[in-house]
Amino acid sequence: MRAFIGIDLDEAARHELLALGESVRAAVPSWRDEKWVAAQNLHLTLRFLGEIESASIDPLSQALTAQLSEYPAFELSCLDPLEAVPGPQRARMLWTRYDDPEERCSRLVRTMDESLLAFGILPEARPFVPHVTLVRARRTRPFPNPEGLSSTLRETVSVREVTLFSSVLGRSGPNYDRVARIALDMR
Repeated sequence: MRAFIGIDLDEAARHELLALGESVRAAVPSWRDEKWVAAQNLHLTLRFLGEIESASIDPLSQALTAQLSEYPAFELSCLDPLEAVPGPQRARMLWTRYDDPEERCSRLVRTMDESLLAFGILPEARPFVPHVTLVRARRTRPFPNPEGLSSTLRETVSVREVTLFSSVLGRSGPNYDRVARIALDMR
């Protein structure tokens, strides 16, 4: 199955991101019909795992639990409520990016990578950027980011656990199933 590890967002955060998406669609009609992420699928991806065997889910969850049980919970601050990626002239997607000034999220990913190596999953080559994808464009297109586009995003997202997700592609888009939740240290 296709799998990834991410930070599951609470209902309030999802609602805020959906409201931001509605504002974008109203302000920039050319983005209305792109592939907007469904509410239940909004998350912050930490590590894409690709195709893994179903039999490895329990051992992988146990390894991550052992590795992360003493990793301290932390907060991420919203840095940029709306960022066109890779840039505003030829955007492929729109993100909400989070600030990681103490690199707690980046260190979390590196810590997980230690466990993942035992399962033959190599670290990502590209640098980690904490973000939530709101929409993917079918083709690159300009995103003008109009002035006055309001954002009511909370200033922080609490990271108390990470979630192992499975991803099943369907006709109407992907369906994400929460396979395991791994708690961080709340002390």
